[in-house]
Amino acid sequence: SARVAKPVYNKYKNSTTKPKVFGYYTDWSQYDSRLQGNMSQPGRGYDLTKVSPTAYDKLIFGFVGITGFRKIDTEDRDVVAEAAALCGKVKYEPTFLDPWGDFQSYINLGFDVSGWDVDPKTVTQSNAKGLLGALRDMQAKAKAAGHTLALSMSIGGWSMSNGFHETAASDSSRKIFAKGVVKLFKQFPMFSEVDIDWEYPNNEGAGNPFGPEDGANYALLIAELRKQLDSAGLSNVKISIAASAVTTIFDYAKVKDLMAAGLYGINLMTYDFFGTPWAETLGHHTNRKALEEGGWAVETIVDHLLAEGFSADRINIGYAGYTRNARQVEIESLSPLKGSYNPGSGPTTGSFESGTSEWYDVIYSYLDLENQKGRNGFNVYTDQVADADYLYSPESKLFLSLDTPRTVKAKGEYAAKLGLGGVFTWTIDQDNGVLVNAVREGLGYEIESEVIDMEPFYFEGINVEKDEEQSDSDDAQKVNHAPKAAIELLVVGGSTVQLSGAGSSDEDNDELSFSWGVPSQITVADKTAEIIEVVVPEVSEKTAFQFTLFVRDCYNEPSSQQRFVLTAVPALSQVQPEPEEEEDIIVPVPDEEEDTTPAEDDTPADDKTSPYAQWDASTVYGANWGSFEIVSWKGHNYQVKWWSMGNQPDLNCGVGGAWTDLGAY
Repeated sequence: SARVAKPVYNKYKNSTTKPKVFGYYTDWSQYDSRLQGNMSQPGRGYDLTKVSPTAYDKLIFGFVGITGFRKIDTEDRDVVAEAAALCGKVKYEPTFLDPWGDFQSYINLGFDVSGWDVDPKTVTQSNAKGLLGALRDMQAKAKAAGHTLALSMSIGGWSMSNGFHETAASDSSRKIFAKGVVKLFKQFPMFSEVDIDWEYPNNEGAGNPFGPEDGANYALLIAELRKQLDSAGLSNVKISIAASAVTTIFDYAKVKDLMAAGLYGINLMTYDFFGTPWAETLGHHTNRKALEEGGWAVETIVDHLLAEGFSADRINIGYAGYTRNARQVEIESLSPLKGSYNPGSGPTTGSFESGTSEWYDVIYSYLDLENQKGRNGFNVYTDQVADADYLYSPESKLFLSLDTPRTVKAKGEYAAKLGLGGVFTWTIDQDNGVLVNAVREGLGYEIESEVIDMEPFYFEGINVEKDEEQSDSDDAQKVNHAPKAAIELLVVGGSTVQLSGAGSSDEDNDELSFSWGVPSQITVADKTAEIIEVVVPEVSEKTAFQFTLFVRDCYNEPSSQQRFVLTAVPALSQVQPEPEEEEDIIVPVPDEEEDTTPAEDDTPADDKTSPYAQWDASTVYGANWGSFEIVSWKGHNYQVKWWSMGNQPDLNCGVGGAWTDLGAY
């Protein structure tokens, strides 16, 4: 129950330039029959009035169903049909699913009495109670506090995506659906966004009908929705989607076509990368970095979208207020995580669902944030390679993969660095303020009034010493620590420099091997040497050359990647410049006696030229990691940051863009 934790929402100053913070809120989270003395049906019992109205920039109401299609996890009754009948909906129209909880309930929503007399067919924004009435009041409180709280409604979801394949397939069904959305927005004008959660086009998801035509039909559905909203005077209403964070499934949706049809935002469901019993191997469920190239992770899907040309400010990433658990776990390596689990045939430990523990259960039973350790025999571990935390009991062999304040803050920092549109949570009702505070701080929001100091909660795991860990179990595995890469720059003379990886270290004193990534304009004799010697190209303007270094130990365990930017500038005639910073190298000038005056017939032409080839829309740049080509375009030089093809440099540079503008030539 949510009642085991007190709300600790800090207030942060508003910002119009930072990524937004938002989340999904479920209408079933309000229920807990224990409040009425019925101990047979425990629930979350989440009190929306305890959520600070300034904590989020947007709340997404979940969920709305599609009339004519069953909710897959309610075999004993057709809740969609029942709700549609009460609300007066016809096939293909979206319908609220819980008339009592959405329009009439009062417990945990701030009302003294129920709205038993509110008719679901004629309910309005002004007379609604239930969750919709509570959201209305929360939005008003946010406005009074000087904060803008947007409201969105989500249609579909994991258990109600079986209607999209048919609904999107014909012009008539698309029109009924889109006009039905307009009706809901006219009925509740407090909403300014609709979120389509189709899981998934051209993929069965939870056993849904699907086909290769889904992607094209999805674009037609979005286009019809945009058309009907605009025709009804609702051009202010934005359209977003919840999208898979697995690249192959994401691509099935043909999201570029959706953007062209009127889609605004993409909510990447960067969680559930692991779960029991379906996961083949032990893993993380919401990790930021991949454990192997192309592996499931936040950065994998974001890099994919950026490489495909999606604008960074339309991309939103998610964090989880729940765990994914596994039993009978044997851990071979803590970082990177390696091990095995046995899904078995029965349920796995969880709060309300098998294999899933929710935030309140986590901090009550497994995680002691205040003392920076686990509870009840569990330890906190950090996989530094994946930038992911997990809990594990060596005695019970139960494993919980989760987001912590540390990992949520890291996701915020990542989103801010790339200029993403926002960071969201599944779900708001699985947090008491700790996680949303963390993401605000990661995004760089300034604190206005503090309820709780978050800094102690950003601790890194593996807080069990080797000796203690071995004493827990006679067969405890030896911990292999990932090596740490370091780069030292040595200037040899002239325009020759040395980059040294000799400062790289390994806690286990293992022998290290080196792998350098070198810009395509530079040649080195051996990219696997500990020290490489580099001849810096002559340049006419300040130019950056990016190098990378990985080191591996004898177990082939990689370090985190180290990047180094060497900045070269054109030679000056008199003054030997000093290095601007420790990591920058200035190309030495010629000897003073050298004649640098151009010959009379060597006067530069009026039209400046670049030493680099002109950008070509049909050429793939950045295809080989470590090779970051420089091109010229419209009077400027640009260096590619990752895989790019067809992304015009002057239109795709800066934070989140594929190119770095190196300045005019």
